[in-house]
Amino acid sequence: MNNKLLIEVDEAMSAPKFFDFLKSLNVDNALDSRDQPDFDERWMNEFNALEIIRLKNSDAVFIDLLREKAFKLSFKVINNSEISSCISDDVDLIAKSLASGNNESWALNYLWISYKNGIFPD
Repeated sequence: MNNKLLIEVDEAMSAPKFFDFLKSLNVDNALDSRDQPDFDERWMNEFNALEIIRLKNSDAVFIDLLREKAFKLSFKVINNSEISSCISDDVDLIAKSLASGNNESWALNYLWISYKNGIFPD
């Protein structure tokens, strides 16, 4: 695995307190907010745009590992599979954006910045 940007995501998520912001998250409000048209449409547009991009096999494998790690680490903090699934899906968008070189994507400029600032994006 040589993609330094994906390794940086892995290192950030692996920090002991990276997901601590989830301890105070209102799960119902967060999930409701993500179901609102503005967020949902942006998320789906990003997902659809990234689905057609071909990634190197090594990046695709590493992204799958990042998704799994995001789910497990966040679940340890919040013990909620819906929130952890959202985080895992967000990490997929973030990592695919990085791997594809799309540095101006919504996934990086909103989702990743939110997580790095200790905020659950909604």
